[in-house]
Amino acid sequence: MTGRAVARAALHAFALVSAAVCLYSMRRADPDLWGYLSAGRLFVEQGGLTTHDPFAYTSSGSHWVTFEYGAHIVLWLAYRFAGPLGLIALKCLLGGIVLYFVAAAMRITTRNPHIWVPVFVLCASTISRFFLFRPQLFTFAFFALFVAILFRFLLERRAMLWVLPLVMVAWANTHGGFVAGLGAIGLAIGLRISENLSGGQTGVRGLTAGTRALWLTLAACFAATFVNPMGARLWGYVLTELTHGTNRRYTVEWGPASLNTDAWSALAITLVATLFVAVAWFACRHVKLRAAAPPIFWALSCVPLIAMAFVSVRHVPIAAIWVGPVITLLASRALLAVGDSPAFRRTWFVLRGLAVLPACLTFAVVFAQPVAAISADGTVLGSRHPCRAVAFLKANHLAGNVFNPLWWGSYITWELYPAVRVSMDGRNISLFPDRMVVENFDFYLKDAATVDVEAPLRYDSSLLMIPADSPVLRRIETDSRWRRIFGDADAAVYVRVGADYPSTFALPPAACVTILQ
Repeated sequence: MTGRAVARAALHAFALVSAAVCLYSMRRADPDLWGYLSAGRLFVEQGGLTTHDPFAYTSSGSHWVTFEYGAHIVLWLAYRFAGPLGLIALKCLLGGIVLYFVAAAMRITTRNPHIWVPVFVLCASTISRFFLFRPQLFTFAFFALFVAILFRFLLERRAMLWVLPLVMVAWANTHGGFVAGLGAIGLAIGLRISENLSGGQTGVRGLTAGTRALWLTLAACFAATFVNPMGARLWGYVLTELTHGTNRRYTVEWGPASLNTDAWSALAITLVATLFVAVAWFACRHVKLRAAAPPIFWALSCVPLIAMAFVSVRHVPIAAIWVGPVITLLASRALLAVGDSPAFRRTWFVLRGLAVLPACLTFAVVFAQPVAAISADGTVLGSRHPCRAVAFLKANHLAGNVFNPLWWGSYITWELYPAVRVSMDGRNISLFPDRMVVENFDFYLKDAATVDVEAPLRYDSSLLMIPADSPVLRRIETDSRWRRIFGDADAAVYVRVGADYPSTFALPPAACVTILQ
């Protein structure tokens, strides 16, 4: 083998190993994982979906929009038959699909591993941070497939556009992120129209030349979103989710990428954006294309996605999946145009070095924690964990309706249902009115002097669970309508005065489980 062949083989091996490590790296439970498993088990055991919620006592009269039911069932079946290892295997399978299609899209733009491998490694480490055990995994996988097929079409390769509507049927039945697929087709239409315009084609015929297949695909994919148990009501929920502001006010993943809240995502998307801006500047300045969309239009297609990623952390992986192949496309064309430019070569050398840094950190994390287990320690459910409070209720065979923080609801349901029903959980506005979601957040997060202590009493609450660092705890301690029956460094449990509960209780073991059982 020549030296060049050895270098190419080494780069391909590095990309493969990096992808494998990134796939495996995130083995951490999500606050809603227990809710996904509970819902999936419910659907499987009763042999179908339901709009009636059995888990919360406050949901009477509400319509449960089970828009992620397919993902819940798959997650439950993986856990039922293989436990935590089954969930890890499912996560790695879906994540592998994501990275495969990301690499495929990049290799469509260039075969030069010196270009696509560092960009791929950066994107893999950026996206893998979001490979949690959640329905979003299906969105990442389907979106990456959409991008790979659309890039093949835009770059005049054989592209099976007919596959996309079929995929959309599955997507619309697993996660509400299917809207991103429609957006990707819209970006592709914009790029194809810009190509027509840059080629001198004007008028209606010119603007539609080469876009007819994309328009038909968009229409077919849109129609496919109605093939679900909820029909058109699914779109009503999705539009509500996109327009209401409660999540952005209270939930970190809906908030902006920040060093204070999610340093990894903030740094990763900053690196992606920096690489994109540098490459786009060189390409837009020096590349003159004869038969493709000008670099400026490819660059503009990335701007809304990068802006969305900085505004909301949850959009970071979507941005990386689209922007990564655009970077390799522009870099390969810039290299051809200004390959002898010392400025470009020095810039690209530095950027390649920065691109692999997140992957190196990921390697270190996996090396430090190689065990195939799903972490469920205290920080998974916030700054405090209700595990001993839940164990207390279980050990004393207590039943009733517990008013609880939204982010603890799924865990409580998983451990104590049907004896205990919760007031709120992570299903958020797919079940509960927005005012109830805000009421729950305010009760546990607002300053003690202004908190509404009447909130639990407006419902049929017989139990009250409060994190030890919640400001409202000071008010409840002096409220004669509640009696404290348990407390530790993480949580306190109260019973409503007058409710039929014993006066003495057994205490649970001191230790909390730190991995998913």
